[in-house]
Amino acid sequence: MSERPSVTDLNRRLAALSPERRAALEQAMRARAVSLPPELAASPTRATAARPGRRRRPTSRMAFSLFFFSGDGSTRDGEKYRLLLDCARFADERGFAAVWVPERHFVDFGGLYPNPSLLAAALAVTTRRVQLRAGSVVLPLHHPVRVAEEWAVVDNLSGGRAAISAASGWHPDDFVLAPDGPAGYPGRKDAMFAAIETIQRLWAGETIDVSRPDGSVRAVRTLPRPLQPELPVWVSAAGSVETFERAGAIGANVLTGVIGHRLSELGEKITAYRAARAAGGHDPAAGTVTAMVHTFLGPSDTEVRALVREPLIDYLGTFLRQHQGIEGGFGALDDDARAAMLDATFERYFQSLALLGTPDKCEALVEDLVDVGVDEIACLVDFGLSPDTVRDGLDHLDDLRNRYQSSEEPTDD
Repeated sequence: MSERPSVTDLNRRLAALSPERRAALEQAMRARAVSLPPELAASPTRATAARPGRRRRPTSRMAFSLFFFSGDGSTRDGEKYRLLLDCARFADERGFAAVWVPERHFVDFGGLYPNPSLLAAALAVTTRRVQLRAGSVVLPLHHPVRVAEEWAVVDNLSGGRAAISAASGWHPDDFVLAPDGPAGYPGRKDAMFAAIETIQRLWAGETIDVSRPDGSVRAVRTLPRPLQPELPVWVSAAGSVETFERAGAIGANVLTGVIGHRLSELGEKITAYRAARAAGGHDPAAGTVTAMVHTFLGPSDTEVRALVREPLIDYLGTFLRQHQGIEGGFGALDDDARAAMLDATFERYFQSLALLGTPDKCEALVEDLVDVGVDEIACLVDFGLSPDTVRDGLDHLDDLRNRYQSSEEPTDD
């Protein structure tokens, strides 16, 4: 297990960079909305103390769900999905709000999850209560008829527990699955919102006109009929306030993250979302804003740091390399600057952007998310820890979850 670099070590690494390399590092970090934690941004001799931890307020409420995203699909392990199945059963038994499974294509990182409806169908017959959500369905890659059909099957198998988050897609390579789509890659966001409307019409039992190969039109109605009268829909929104507003205007929920914007900026986007719901004739307080957060809790902060540092830095490096050809920045750095960026990013994650540590420590981030208007935390648990380690941490996560379901005063113990 790698030892944690000290603040002095990290400052020395940063100081060793040339002005050009330091500028490139800072540009790359700005591109990912990552900043140095205070004790790294300051000089080694004038390090700023870490922010004191906040504790739960009696009025604070937060729902918790489990989110899967990065499982390695390249291994030949015969139990690739054991962690997903075990965690889903845990979430179901303990009263978590939902389990999320994503849509990922063509990369080892996330390669366990090419089809969320297929995995949700498997989870439907092994769980009884927890909602089963796609996080997300990349709607421009699929015909809305197929999406309505597949999730109606999940709805029936689960007794009415299906839900999806709709995504427009971000990686151009994924669009080889739909090279002749109606809007193509540039028009993917408009295509996503159009598909949401079509899917809800089909879900309600309406017919829609579709084209035959010869150009003629056929009216179709999808089967099987679902159990829920309306499919619960989230919209996956990252940096654009416009996406938050369009989600609000149609009365959808929002799935977002804490990375890519400062918490204050996230709060502003949530405010815009609530206003758009009201302007669209929807109850502004009724929509659910769910934030994805990397999560692993344990009995001590020191123990958790030692366990998560290496896998989380590997995860962050893989994630950033996926983006380098699209958004620039990380790919332009040399090895030293990349290492410095990853170290700094890990420090920021551990201190204030992830649920990492004890339940007491993690209350601080939950309180920050309550303040900006988040209703639910989707706990991303599969970022490289061993399955046994992830499962060991779930009891501590459930401790934190229980604190936010109760009206009892927090204790001083």
